[in-house]
Amino acid sequence: MTDNNTSRSNSPILVEGRGKDDDVESGMETPDVNSVKSESDSKIPPPDTGYAWVIMVACLFNMLLAFGSFNAFGIFQTYYLEVKFRNTSAETIDWIGTASGFITFTGGLTAGPIIKRIGIRNTSLLGSVICATGLLLASFSNKIWQYILTQGLIFGYGTSLIVNVSLSVPALWFDKYRGLAIAVVSSGGGFGALILIPIINKVLNKAGIGWAFRTLCFLYLLLTGIPGLLLKPRSTYQPSDTILDLKMLKNPITIALCLVGFFMTIGFYIPSLYFPTNFVEIGRSNNQSIYFIMIFCSASGLSRIGCLPLTKYFKPTTIMFVCHMITGIIMMAMWYPSKKFSVLMAFYVLMGFVSIPYMALGPALTAKHFPKESVSQVNALTYLAMGIAILISFPSVGVAFDKIGHKTDFKSIVLIGAIAYFISAICVIYLRYTLRGTKEL
Repeated sequence: MTDNNTSRSNSPILVEGRGKDDDVESGMETPDVNSVKSESDSKIPPPDTGYAWVIMVACLFNMLLAFGSFNAFGIFQTYYLEVKFRNTSAETIDWIGTASGFITFTGGLTAGPIIKRIGIRNTSLLGSVICATGLLLASFSNKIWQYILTQGLIFGYGTSLIVNVSLSVPALWFDKYRGLAIAVVSSGGGFGALILIPIINKVLNKAGIGWAFRTLCFLYLLLTGIPGLLLKPRSTYQPSDTILDLKMLKNPITIALCLVGFFMTIGFYIPSLYFPTNFVEIGRSNNQSIYFIMIFCSASGLSRIGCLPLTKYFKPTTIMFVCHMITGIIMMAMWYPSKKFSVLMAFYVLMGFVSIPYMALGPALTAKHFPKESVSQVNALTYLAMGIAILISFPSVGVAFDKIGHKTDFKSIVLIGAIAYFISAICVIYLRYTLRGTKEL
């Protein structure tokens, strides 16, 4: 309650809809400031109850579509590589995913100023409209540069607004169950792909890529539009008006979170984009590879929820360190040397469980260790680091796959992914150091 009271004391509005001079009438004594504050506090709903759970579900649906669509990009990547742009280099095709990923992660920097001007609800709805516009325009595209503009830049920016809002709002409504709420919301990225993949794949096979994008456009408007209407702050909320608040980088926790996210992102999105293609290369059909993506996303979604109960017994940094080390090891021990379907399938499922705890625990740590007004900005900075990782790594990985692997050998990019995870584990040690002397969650 301290943060809320502080933010209200700096504002001319003490109670929603009432100015500070509204109670002063001719010959009437001004009420005591403390009594006005007490009345204002009584109108603020308590955390962790009632409408807080509506907020959690609304943000979950937003993430189902936002990161769910991004995680389902492997379907489009396989289609581009194997069908639509078969004679085009992977390096060139990767710019579609690079643009989408970079803007998805970095566009959230503008969310704070937009929220301050039009509010949480309208910012989420704006993101929905921008996403739908990008997907609709992508349905009429035929050239790579058109997909970069529509599926990449326009759709990516709309997604960035939705993601930032959906990761920031639960911190306003939850206290005791804040970690649980953020973990559930974060799991939407995995479970969303589980819902979207069979729909996109079926439409793609029967009606073509244009109608696949139009179907996704309709789903986006419906399943992020309605939740967006439900979003609102619990009390007065004034996020930073600065697009890039570099003062946050003076906090070593922010730097550590950015470093972990940077290297984890490089490692994670290599199998996300290329593993389905690997299944096709060993003789499995496109349809089969799609269902393998669904299994991976199911494991990923369960992992994001399941890592929270583990924090009762282990520190979040311990969980991340162990998981990132395991991910790097199994990439080298199972994916790198093998072409056997059973081994590759086991690797893919196992990686889904251990590769992504940061996506749930990172925002939870941010909500715990920063003031509510700073959560949006810190989330945006960590996502900026992840976006830069995509901007640097995606084209580089495409070059390695083209020049070294000749679009059939995956060993070079597996090595890049494993090294990235090992470095991210070292960065987790630094994060643990910055959190010393505090209760992590």
